[in-house]
Parts: sequence; C-alpha cells; structure tokens
Amino acid sequence: MSPYQRLLAKINNLCAVERRSIPRLIAVTKGRSVDDIRQLYQAGQREFAENYLDELSTKAQQLEDLKELRWIFIGILQSNKIKRLATICAEIQTIASLKQAHHLERHIADTVKVTNYPIYLTVNIGNEPQKSGVMLAEAPKIVSQITESCPHLQLEGLMAIPPQEYNDDRWSELPPLYKQLAQTAQHCGAGKLSLGMSADLRLAVMAGSSCLRVGRDLFSPTAINP
Repeated sequence: MSPYQRLLAKINNLCAVERRSIPRLIAVTKGRSVDDIRQLYQAGQREFAENYLDELSTKAQQLEDLKELRWIFIGILQSNKIKRLATICAEIQTIASLKQAHHLERHIADTVKVTNYPIYLTVNIGNEPQKSGVMLAEAPKIVSQITESCPHLQLEGLMAIPPQEYNDDRWSELPPLYKQLAQTAQHCGAGKLSLGMSADLRLAVMAGSSCLRVGRDLFSPTAINP
C-alpha cells in the first residue's frame, strides 16, 4: 500500500470513528518534484497546494497537460503577487486582511472574470508573531466586510495553522482552541474550516474540518498506518 493509500485509509477510519463527513484532501507539494505530483494525480488526487508563487508557477506550466489538476495557494499572501496567483490558482486559502481581499476582488473581476472565486480567511489562532492572519475574535467582522464588498469572491470559511504543541499524541479530547475555531467557522462565509496537517489529522477531523492539507504523510514511506 502506498503512502497515499495509507493516508486515505487513515482519514476514512478517523471519520468513521468520529462520525464526521470525509473532508477534501489537499496535497501539499512544496519542495516536491513534478514527477511526484504526476504520480499522485495518476493515483486519483486532483487538488494540490503550494506555498510559493515561483515554485507554483513553474510546476503549473510543466503540468498543464493534467486538465483536472486544481491548484490552491496556502502560503503567505503578498499583495503584489495576487494578480499572478489569481490567474493560476483555483482557490486561495490565505487571505489575511480586507485589503488583500479587495486586491483579489479587482483582479478576479478584471482578469479571471468569475463571480464565485473561493477563498478562506486565515486566522492566526495562536497569536504567533511569525504567522499571518487575523485574530479569531475579528474574523466574523472581516468576513462580513469581505462578503459585502467583494461580489466576485466566495468566502468559504476560515483557515488556520495551530501552534506546534497541538499534536494528536498529546490530546485525548478536542482542545478548547480547536473547539473555539470550529464554532467560529460555522458562522463565517459558507461555514467551512481548513484545518489539519500530518501531525494533527485526528484533532482536525474531530473539529469537523472541511479540508485537510497534508504533505509529509503523502510521501513518507513510514507514514503512520490507520
């Protein structure tokens, strides 16, 4: 069984135990080769995420023949790069301010010309200075402002990267931080939540995350068995 197959089985089992719907799996391919991405695509994966525009642009060009491949941006967003991202990505999960949403709205309206471009608002759930994002308490207000002023954007919900101490092995129950995030996300946009990476898959499933962003366990030959 490949790491990809093991990961899918693990997610399915977690969802069955927690009685949750199976979330979207987004393959994080930062630092991975084009051949790695092709192999996952051939195995059935269709959504891929990158953190850096230059790496994303190169890979997108080399993989143009994969017609069903869907690129998602999950890196720190810079306003001067939003236009290029809007033409490559089908979704951006790291909108961190109303200003960034307005920049994206303009480029989507002028260049991409769609009326439901999906985005997530990034929340700095741990108030960590090295991470971007809005404070959780501010999220509903900013979500409302984006929804009212950006008709070409579809605000799906919240995206977060919890602090490193939130690891599956350390928690027998859902931590209060995850509960608060999940409750707030229900009232933001379409009520979705982008939460969960290789280290905290179980907690993310417990919190009802709508999509999981996984890199390490997709490629590691020692990925944890379900």
